[in-house]
Amino acid sequence: MSEASYIALTALEAETVRGETRPGHRLDPVALAGGGFVLPLAVLADPAHAARHDALAALPVRTVAAEEWVGE
Repeated sequence: MSEASYIALTALEAETVRGETRPGHRLDPVALAGGGFVLPLAVLADPAHAARHDALAALPVRTVAAEEWVGE
């Protein structure tokens, strides 16, 4: 994955938002090599995830460098 900005989550926050948000749609935060989790900013504009928008909008946004992805 390339360097871009993502919603940053702790392990507890990732567990809280993980799962189905609407039938057929789910959030699965991605673990980073150095710890922590992220979701793409696009989830905030996706109506399928509206149930989690308020919680996600309150979280910090950070840039994720290519070398932070697990397995890269």
